[in-house]
Amino acid sequence: MNRRFPLYLLLAMLVSAVTVSCNDDEMDEIASTITTEDVSNGTGITAFSLIADDDVLENLDSVFFSIDLKNRVIYNADSLPKGTDITGLLIDVTYNTYGTLEVVQTGGTVRPDTTFTYSDEDSIDFTGLVLLKMTAQDGNEVSYTVKVNVHQMEPDSLYWNEDARQDLPFVEGTLLAQKAVKYDDQAYSLVQSSEGGYALGKISSPYGTNWERVSLNFGFVPDVSSLTATEDALYMLDENGALYTSTTGETWSECGVTWTTIIGGYSDRVLGLSKSDDTYMHDEYPRRSTFTPTAADDEFPVRESSQMTYESNDWSDIPQALIVGGIDKNGKYKGDSWAYDGTNWAMLNSKVLPYLAGMTVFRYTTYETLETLETIEHRTWVAIGGRNSRGIINETVYYSRHQGAYWSEADETMQLPDYVTPTAGAQTLIFYRTIYSAFTSTSSTKRSSSTGVRIAAPVTSWECPYVYMFGGVDEDGNVSNNIWRGVLNRLTFKPLY
Repeated sequence: MNRRFPLYLLLAMLVSAVTVSCNDDEMDEIASTITTEDVSNGTGITAFSLIADDDVLENLDSVFFSIDLKNRVIYNADSLPKGTDITGLLIDVTYNTYGTLEVVQTGGTVRPDTTFTYSDEDSIDFTGLVLLKMTAQDGNEVSYTVKVNVHQMEPDSLYWNEDARQDLPFVEGTLLAQKAVKYDDQAYSLVQSSEGGYALGKISSPYGTNWERVSLNFGFVPDVSSLTATEDALYMLDENGALYTSTTGETWSECGVTWTTIIGGYSDRVLGLSKSDDTYMHDEYPRRSTFTPTAADDEFPVRESSQMTYESNDWSDIPQALIVGGIDKNGKYKGDSWAYDGTNWAMLNSKVLPYLAGMTVFRYTTYETLETLETIEHRTWVAIGGRNSRGIINETVYYSRHQGAYWSEADETMQLPDYVTPTAGAQTLIFYRTIYSAFTSTSSTKRSSSTGVRIAAPVTSWECPYVYMFGGVDEDGNVSNNIWRGVLNRLTFKPLY
């Protein structure tokens, strides 16, 4: 049964946290491949935790530790907060009581190298190498390496690597206009420069620099800032508002309609505004048989709203599109969020964001750490830049965990660094990049019925989403020649699902 809700109900709905885990069949397969020898011969450690110490960190005893039987490593995949003192921690270990357990610590910054019989009253310096040496009654010995991981950087900081900044491709002379879109799983960057004219480049991932130049055959004067992509085509207006389309970016054909504004791409059609006398009309191309242009609300932004985000959500089986800010038909700057459900536009809120035109908005993954040290994943919409009616560029980053229904000023860790100058009209594209790790972490855990221990499934690679922010215009009217690459630090760490 479809669960589609009308847009006017969205104000009363919130987004719930998403939990992802391996299924039972997958974990059964993992469990069957891991040796149970340690448990059966009396050298198995079946549980490990830190003992509570509020002077170090509240809820320290709730930190989850995985026991990797295959590699004999005990570790917390979700690291402790940056700066946590781990020089004197007490541990609670469950093991075969008929054996003996010794702690071997070397190379610590505070405690001398030493070996002692395990006790939950003797503290351990985890800044060095710590081994738990288990000896069974028959003399068989097994050692587990214990790692208490601490973040070396702020995990929830949106990090823009200054050294990773790139120039837009194929700019010759002064940059006059630019627009970037994601189409056919590639980044497309269109620029107009004083000496190079119009140039279009494409690349499978902006992480690299090997842009491919696309031959252009416009046959019209393009409005560069109107470039937009749908699932199966590129669209753009000419200087008079005529709509053109292309499937390759090379040859363009006229669509036979004239618009004032392209709002964005939704599925296989592009959304825009036409004008009849003094009335702005919502339009789409290609038009569905059931579609009839309707008059836009007086509060609706007719130009310079944010780039449109479009994707599935928690409220409906129908993908939702979102725009924020812009300028209405009376020339007033707006701070509203508008959502589109495939049929209708509706305002989600009023005056929650500052009155800004040209904000850039993207959907990203952020996290919230509770007092229990449990980490919750959030689907988050981030708004950057934009200018007010006086031409001043907004320097504050805002976010919404409620799909645009409510916005807040983002934490300091999400704000732009001093070396990234905010702009109006920038575009953000999300591309995933595979990260590889030599040390395995946990993707899921399950208690094995045969051994009674937690099974750790190794993660050696994962897909990390990077944000690429293209261009925009600064307060002096200069078009930015920058491609900035950002990432939430936590997403580059070995994941804990």
